[in-house]
Amino acid sequence: MARRRLDPHLDSMMIFSGVGLNILKERRRQGGSRRNRLRRLAGEQSRTTSWILRGVTTRIEAGESVAVLGLKNSGRTEFVRLAAGTLIPDEGSILRRQSILPMIDLRRAFERGFTIRQNSYLLGGLLGMTPKEVEGALLEIVETAEFTSNIDKYMGGVSALTRQKLAWAIAMATKANAFAIDEMLVVGDPQFQAKCIAHVHRLKADGATFLVATDVPRKFEGFFERAIVLHNGSVLLDGAFADGLAVLRELRLANSAVEIEADIETETETETETETWKDGRP
Repeated sequence: MARRRLDPHLDSMMIFSGVGLNILKERRRQGGSRRNRLRRLAGEQSRTTSWILRGVTTRIEAGESVAVLGLKNSGRTEFVRLAAGTLIPDEGSILRRQSILPMIDLRRAFERGFTIRQNSYLLGGLLGMTPKEVEGALLEIVETAEFTSNIDKYMGGVSALTRQKLAWAIAMATKANAFAIDEMLVVGDPQFQAKCIAHVHRLKADGATFLVATDVPRKFEGFFERAIVLHNGSVLLDGAFADGLAVLRELRLANSAVEIEADIETETETETETETWKDGRP
């Protein structure tokens, strides 16, 4: 993992101070002019920037289990990536007491042309393990991921579900005690998910810190004691997990009402256009 400035004397695990993240967005040029058509043919794109997060100030204490909630595109994934240090803020600062393990879309790191064994070394190295540490943990990784076949087979023949299990098993083999997770707290089939839940509860009991972005928070009731709800690029609520669930429900209801209203307007416009054509009017 990339080097990050750490402060072992920090009184919290992480401290966000006025953090903002500005993302570059590209899209094909619009317009019917000859000039714009030529630009599209040449592959030219218009570029704009957008603040995904701005003015975020909060603390994550050691041993806390915090859910990061919000609607789609609310900045949940970016928040945990900032926490882990895989994204750098455009404004503000993030202080950390120790390295935070990023469990964010880990299976994308696997190389189809490598074997399962080679990919274990690859992902383990990306997560901060030495080759010797991976070698010593390889049997544990294989047993945790429930591999029954030869680990020297190529990753290209392995199912997506099995890749998820392998990525999770490697992450747990790092023996980290602070995690920034995007939808990877539990993975796999129901039986494997039960194993994941039991393991992370043991880690929590031992004092591990969890910061988890999730779209299904009710699935983990009893695990989180705190929630951070993101909306329109800022922290809408930072409090008890139950309060976070209530706020998220209100956001989803409001968003559903807006989508229904938009659908009704579209249907009305379509019906009006149809009636106009039936009447023979232009």
